[in-house]
Amino acid sequence: MARISRRHVFHAASASVLAAALALPAGLMTAAGNAPSPNENRAGAPARTTAPPPSPSPPPSAPGDPTGPAASASSPPGPAPPSEPSDPSETATSPSSPPSGTPDASEPSEPGGTDDHTDGGTDGGTGGETDGETDGDADGQTTETPAEQQAEIVEATTTLNEEKEQLPEDLVSTVETLITVIDSVEDPETSPQDRQGVVESAENLSTALAAISDRGTPPELRKELAAIVTQVTSTLDAVSSSRVPAEQRSMLTLVVKRTTTLLDAICDPRTPQAVRKQMITIMKDTTYVVARSQEEQQAGSAHTSRDSPGSLGSNQAIGNTLVLVSSSSDIMHDRRTPPKEKERLANITQQVSTLLRKISDPRTSQKDRSRATKELDQKTSRTKDQQEESASAQERPKEALGKAAAFCTSAIFESTPESALMRGLKELVPPQWEAEGVKDFWKAQEKSDDMLDVLAQLRNDEHTHGPFEVAPLIIALAELVPHDKLFGSLGGSAAYCEQTAAYLEKDSGITVDTWLGRIGD
Repeated sequence: MARISRRHVFHAASASVLAAALALPAGLMTAAGNAPSPNENRAGAPARTTAPPPSPSPPPSAPGDPTGPAASASSPPGPAPPSEPSDPSETATSPSSPPSGTPDASEPSEPGGTDDHTDGGTDGGTGGETDGETDGDADGQTTETPAEQQAEIVEATTTLNEEKEQLPEDLVSTVETLITVIDSVEDPETSPQDRQGVVESAENLSTALAAISDRGTPPELRKELAAIVTQVTSTLDAVSSSRVPAEQRSMLTLVVKRTTTLLDAICDPRTPQAVRKQMITIMKDTTYVVARSQEEQQAGSAHTSRDSPGSLGSNQAIGNTLVLVSSSSDIMHDRRTPPKEKERLANITQQVSTLLRKISDPRTSQKDRSRATKELDQKTSRTKDQQEESASAQERPKEALGKAAAFCTSAIFESTPESALMRGLKELVPPQWEAEGVKDFWKAQEKSDDMLDVLAQLRNDEHTHGPFEVAPLIIALAELVPHDKLFGSLGGSAAYCEQTAAYLEKDSGITVDTWLGRIGD
């Protein structure tokens, strides 16, 4: 019998709830909106909205179509299926919710990307479980896909095949393409980070697919979600190509993964209509820019100068801004972020995404592009400030030093180019890794408060793991990602880096100046 994921079962059950809610008269709907929910005791649980549905909007422009307006998202007319309850046991690897979190996780999980928590994690060499702790050396290497990721691929594919049977005919081919993309990342040459990014993106898209197949979902919202699924799938397919340079592919995959976490909030009936509309715009704009970036890379920037403001393939500033926008998505989807902070962050981030799309649109005149670029600089600065304010409004994490350091380290591994990591960690890598070199620093797992076990893929595609002392590792990582870039690069996981710095100063007298930020005693 095929294994059905808990996410899939939840969405199937929520369909009848949504249909019943939509059938309620206005007075009863208001009363239902004021009823306590299972998440109201959680910090930052979003408030329900009881605003009446807006009038229908025209169908969205074709996904990825450069002729569409920069902010084409229409306001969804009503609530969509509620998001899956936060479950710390169902987390996977992301820089946002500690290295593996689900879109709305309110508590961190072990940074292993599995459903089961262990003290030592999985063996980086075999992908199998150990008796609680890895042995810390670099033996047992293999080029096989780690077992935990193989299981996640099977579950994601099974869920999509089940959902495909319930979808409109015009979306079936899109889901089949998505399944093909997932299958392609089983290639041993695919880095663990990229594989994780594709699988988690597909899991996030399943949220939208469940809402689309639900007959109770308002038609206008279904159209918006269908457009997003088609656009994101097409972009993910293009980005996953081996022809895309490795570091750019990893960055763009990360952006897609983080951006798709917004689907839980978009499909959550408690999300205010205005915020939902901004989130839809952010998703469409960001995906459009990612696709443009990939297209120009494929074309080798043949039709644009390397220094042209529209040359996305070579413009590092565009890539940095994409990561910044995706970090906002990461913070907004976290249930620990207070509703008002989500609204403020959605507002400024949507302004940034719209400007980013305008700059990347080849139809934009040079004069308008220059004006938009200048405005974008101002907006990105405000976005960074708002990201820190919104994330800082969450309840501060209270993990032990080793676990906080593992979450922080894994988030940096995911969001920092491998070339920079190799330079910054050159003096720290185990001797066994030096000859071959590291292709992908995957994630870190807690061994103790003083030691982490780092999982990596070497350049010969072998998976391995090795011990790293916490203090020197954190000091080296702080040089790579100083505090002024922390939240813009890592999203919500930046709080674990601040916490780690505070622990080191308090317990060991080791000062990580750039990470102390505004954290209290």
